[in-house]
Amino acid sequence: RVLLETDCPFLSPHPHRGKRNEPAYIPLIAQKLAELKGFTEEDIGRITNFNVFRLFGIGEISERTIAYPIRKSLYLALTSRCTNRCVFCPRTTHPFVKAHNIGMTREQEPEFDEVIAAIGDPLQWDEIVFCGFGEPTIRLNLMLEVARWLKSKGVKKVRLNTNGHGNMIHQRNIIPEMAGLIDSISISLDDVTPEKYQKLVKSRFGEDAFVGLLDFSKSCVGIIPDVQMTVVSYPGIDLEAAEKIARETGANFRIREYNEVG
Repeated sequence: RVLLETDCPFLSPHPHRGKRNEPAYIPLIAQKLAELKGFTEEDIGRITNFNVFRLFGIGEISERTIAYPIRKSLYLALTSRCTNRCVFCPRTTHPFVKAHNIGMTREQEPEFDEVIAAIGDPLQWDEIVFCGFGEPTIRLNLMLEVARWLKSKGVKKVRLNTNGHGNMIHQRNIIPEMAGLIDSISISLDDVTPEKYQKLVKSRFGEDAFVGLLDFSKSCVGIIPDVQMTVVSYPGIDLEAAEKIARETGANFRIREYNEVG
């Protein structure tokens, strides 16, 4: 929820200190904000333009997209369906990530040719990530087909962000099917006991979902080169206990900042 402005006619940014300030220096503010937040200048421009639209109604809302860049990564939204209804997830209320509109109905879910067209040249990105507000493994066949195409084009890093329910969704071990196609997998741990997890994410698998995602993580180790479990720094979550659980599965651990999507 950041906007950019200049304090005209004073307080000119470097390298124009001592001179009259003017709106033409706004890009300098964007450059510094990109540096501080770890984004590209394009990210900052898109986000702040969207914030102007939200606050003042100036400009246009972005059209729905399948492939959305953030920093040097390209994310692919294959679905908005999910087995969880996390209390902190804006999927049904505000389906935007860094000003990208990635919400979709089931009828709007893309097929292979549409995804490939949206990707363009895949080699311009550091990584391609299956993500979005839905659970990518719900569309497993499409995900694997796209991953196979990406590898055929020479993409070195393909990542999957998942809630770890893929085996439960398909009622089989899907991890061997991802071998050689998925280089990195990020599994949302979210909380530290089945009861707390269910209260937070409201999975359709009930409290079995927590055990299922732990088993999923353990099974990924040794098959997927890079496995990590993540937890959102939501109030009340025991981050130390979460890290201990993640390490016990053999995965690495990362904390995702609450209210910072993407």
